Amino acid sequence: MCVDEKEIYEICMSVDSFIAAELTESIVCGTSYDMLEAHYGILPISRTHFYRKKRIVQRIIKQRMGRIVEEQNGQLRMVW
Repeated sequence: MCVDEKEIYEICMSVDSFIAAELTESIVCGTSYDMLEAHYGILPISRTHFYRKKRIVQRIIKQRMGRIVEEQNGQLRMVW
């Protein structure tokens, strides 16, 4: 189960709507805060808060990618 860019953008919008596009680019393309600042100019958030919000988005994505699998003995377990 793969998360597409549109869904990542929607998650970023729910976390921080001011920098959702930059967060999405950072997660999808792997662009760093410094490269985003060089490309877009000064971002309205500090580096520390940017990476904190990026971790929040990545944690939400990881939680959404999990699925429940039933084992042979009938027990359910979460798989990522």
